[in-house]
Amino acid sequence: MVIVDRINECDDGKPRERELVKLKKVVVHKIGASLGSTGPEIARAFRDTSKNAAGAWTGGQMPYNFIIRVDGSIDQCLSLKDTGPHAKRWNSQSVSVACIGDFTKHEPTEEQWLSLIELCIELASYGLTIHGHTELPGSSSDPAKQCPGPLLDLDALRAEVAFRVEERRIVGLLDAGVRL
Repeated sequence: MVIVDRINECDDGKPRERELVKLKKVVVHKIGASLGSTGPEIARAFRDTSKNAAGAWTGGQMPYNFIIRVDGSIDQCLSLKDTGPHAKRWNSQSVSVACIGDFTKHEPTEEQWLSLIELCIELASYGLTIHGHTELPGSSSDPAKQCPGPLLDLDALRAEVAFRVEERRIVGLLDAGVRL
């Protein structure tokens, strides 16, 4: 997994610093391809605060720590210490990950899926739990919103991540000489 640091290109300069120890959740989102195909393009779209523009909902702020592109590459758009406005009531305690696409109409690409799993494994290894945006109570003002959408299987994601985190733990014990 390669994460490309795009923070300088994406950060809006509005300080929203938080302590890393307060992070408890990974919140998975979908982001429409019409806003761009890279983190910097999407960040520019969120700077537009005109009526019905993406930034009208976020005050012109970039909401996502990570963007997973269709080809599976990952752009880090905000530092983990930076709170993006992505899920009401949950922003300060969560890392936001957005996959480009509409998962009410199609599944993520294989490359996106594998990158999402790898990124979530890394974040889950620090104790963060995985949630879809609209799984969290009060996370959206739109009660009909489906984010990330039913075709991004969150239960399968959580199961795969849990399996792989446990597998890493066991391998680590074996490498340390612990007999199971």
